[in-house]
Amino acid sequence: MAIFTGIASAIGGLMASTFLSGAVGSFLLKAAVGIGLNLLAQSIAGKPQEPVFSINGSLQAGGDLPRSFLIGRTSTAGSLVWVNTWGHDGDTPNAYLTQVIALSDLPVAGLREVWVNGQKVTLDYNTPDMSWGWQVKEYRNDGDNLWVKFYDGTQKTADSFLVNTCSNQNRQWDVNRVGRGVAYAIVTARVSKQMFSGIPNFKFELDGFKFYDPSKDSTAGGNGSHRWSDPSTWGGDGDHLPAVQEYNLLRGLRWNNQWFYGVQGMSATRLPADNWIKAINKCRAPIYGANGLEPTYRAGGEITIDAPLANALEALNTSCQGRIAEIGGFYQMFLGSPDAPVIHFTDDDILSTDEQTFTPFFGLSDTINGVSATYPSFTDGWVMKSAPSLFRADLEALHGNRRLMAKVELNFVPYAEQVQRLMKSALEEGQRARRHTLVIPPRFWAYAVPGVIWSWTSKRNGYVNKLMRIDGSVDRANLDVMVDMTEVDPSDYDWESSTDYRPPVDGAVGAMRPLPTPIFDFAVTPDIAQDSNGNNRRCGIRLVWDGEVTGVDTVMFEVRLKSSLAEIYKGRTEDVERGALLIAPGILLPNMLYEVRARYSSYDGSTPFVWSDWIEVRTADIRFGPLDIYAINIEQLNKDISDVLKGLGETDRYVQEELDRIGALAAEQEAGNAGMFKLLREEAAVTAGNLKAGYTRLVSVSIGPGSAIASRIEKLEVKVDEDIAQAVSQLTTRINTVGDTVEAQAEAITLLTADVGNFSAGGLIRITSEAASGSALNRIAFSSYVQAMGQTAQAAMWLEAFTGNGGQLLSQIIMNADRWIVTNGVDSMSPMTFINGELTLMLAKINEIISGLIRSPDSKFVINLDEGFLKVSD
Repeated sequence: MAIFTGIASAIGGLMASTFLSGAVGSFLLKAAVGIGLNLLAQSIAGKPQEPVFSINGSLQAGGDLPRSFLIGRTSTAGSLVWVNTWGHDGDTPNAYLTQVIALSDLPVAGLREVWVNGQKVTLDYNTPDMSWGWQVKEYRNDGDNLWVKFYDGTQKTADSFLVNTCSNQNRQWDVNRVGRGVAYAIVTARVSKQMFSGIPNFKFELDGFKFYDPSKDSTAGGNGSHRWSDPSTWGGDGDHLPAVQEYNLLRGLRWNNQWFYGVQGMSATRLPADNWIKAINKCRAPIYGANGLEPTYRAGGEITIDAPLANALEALNTSCQGRIAEIGGFYQMFLGSPDAPVIHFTDDDILSTDEQTFTPFFGLSDTINGVSATYPSFTDGWVMKSAPSLFRADLEALHGNRRLMAKVELNFVPYAEQVQRLMKSALEEGQRARRHTLVIPPRFWAYAVPGVIWSWTSKRNGYVNKLMRIDGSVDRANLDVMVDMTEVDPSDYDWESSTDYRPPVDGAVGAMRPLPTPIFDFAVTPDIAQDSNGNNRRCGIRLVWDGEVTGVDTVMFEVRLKSSLAEIYKGRTEDVERGALLIAPGILLPNMLYEVRARYSSYDGSTPFVWSDWIEVRTADIRFGPLDIYAINIEQLNKDISDVLKGLGETDRYVQEELDRIGALAAEQEAGNAGMFKLLREEAAVTAGNLKAGYTRLVSVSIGPGSAIASRIEKLEVKVDEDIAQAVSQLTTRINTVGDTVEAQAEAITLLTADVGNFSAGGLIRITSEAASGSALNRIAFSSYVQAMGQTAQAAMWLEAFTGNGGQLLSQIIMNADRWIVTNGVDSMSPMTFINGELTLMLAKINEIISGLIRSPDSKFVINLDEGFLKVSD
């Protein structure tokens, strides 16, 4: 039958011959040939093969795992070598998980694809910083979340990322851990619930070990630069051909001059080059498939070194309908469609005196009329997949309307159309039941090699140049040869892709993630930010969205300049339900085009969200004003000035209130209710007609509940009718206690006034010192004023030192006048003046200027620093 090996016994010690020495009958010859039954026949006979070479789809771990290597195109989840958590992402500790996964214990040709959680992903080969590896595009969300780094097994040094970045006090990757000869991957994942529901699992699709191809060795009968003695010349399309793979296994795989797997000590002469090159070329021969030309036979898989070599060869032979024959210590390979016959014979050449047997039909246990197969499908994420079963209703009718199925696992064939070609040719050849055992004379001995094709013309059997495959032969003592042969037909291997191939149904594979949720009804408009007094202070942007969305904790937003696309601001709000937000970060320029986008977000990260499109908005034309230029609160300053000037203007009333207080205390003393009060009084006065002059001096000390006051007041006054001039001096000290709180105050006042008709003038010096638990104030105030016809002009200045908010110590000098002039008294032609809010001086030396607008006096030259332009006009 089609898919079988012809390996007689154990391969390794060396292989036993399929030839049986000495006298042997046809029964024993058939038994010897039976060792080479194909996998389909074994399955029908109830002897299914163990899936030794199935795809390793789950990450393995442990110290007792057998070493393995990869051949051809295949996939593996690998074995875990090292794992560690490390690093910070913002405030998140141990934010990164790095795994080192061994893929093959021999170097490989390269990495094809990576599958993450069952989904084929895209590696960003333009990743700027390769220290972490390639970024995985599908796992980008607010930055990169997954990286893959690959070593093909030829590396000479340890990975610096593992040594210097991933290692910590818990687990170290030593600088000596190079992994020589081991292909491995480094996968690093960032903690992200939105991306990962657990530790991600991986599959790696690779091209396996680079093999020596004798068909590409000009010194071995081929054509090319391959040399067995120089592994650097190995590799190419032959890496995927089963004949090349088996040739290398029989010669033994070595790495760094150390044997690794296969036969030890097998010389090239024992693998005839012409035979193996012919087999390699049959594998390489192009055949039309659904996607164009492809090699006829390819194979790929993973082999563990504890797998018997015979099993590995048998599995590889299954991928190409191959057989290995051994005779006299030499090993030949035959595969696929029957070759041309090497010799022709007739009935006359058969020794009729010797035993002959003929088997025209299969027994029921060896009969098949349908085939099913499973294979690793790379289009389905390298899971084992069932090929479309092959049924033959005509054969079922011939077999008593029975369906006799054979099932085979093609673990080394990941190519869907090749699988179906194997199934069809196996089923067709499985119908070739005619089998003969006969004896022929010595001249046929050189051609009696298992696997070769003879041509037979037989009147007795009705054969005309019928092709027969030699399945086994035995030498007799008299040099006659007993052969066992089975009919074959090249048409069994015919293939027409357009009619024979049935495309498998490829189901969607990969992680099933919900579609990202957009931000609903998102819009932006220009807006203005005001202060608490309703003043327009900043240009802003108002964001609106649908706030009635479940599973949303925040709204995130980004702002960028339209002209340069440079991001200038980003943030988020937790007030999702409000559905609106005014942003005015202070860096938005007036009358400028910006673009804004936003998206929903959640704390648990379990729901994916998507950014909105960028939306254009032009800000309002809100420029800087006085409230933005000064480092103080102008409104508060004006209020403070008003309060101080009001207090200065009421000084005479304050003095009079003190006189009234002392007078009231004196009256109580005369009535016998003195209490704790003492008074000293001096007075002098003269009058002549309408002229008056007087002097008063009062000194009082008093103690009341929780307080003590000592004051002195002197007053000089002259009058003529209603015109008056006064000079008043007052010193006051007082202290108050309320519980544990103490307040102390000292004040000195000097007040000079003159009033004549509708004109008056005054001058004041007032010094106040106050202290209490947690605060202190000293103010020295100077005031000069005149009044005429209901109008007032005043110049005032005061010096203050005080405790501000939070206990901060501050001092300030405040001047209030219509004109402020500074001159040195010598050069009066260049004073410094401040009049009507404008500072004027002839010359200034300034180290740094912070300005919004600079212009010439005639406004023909303008530098606008706020909006960034320069204007020159005639």
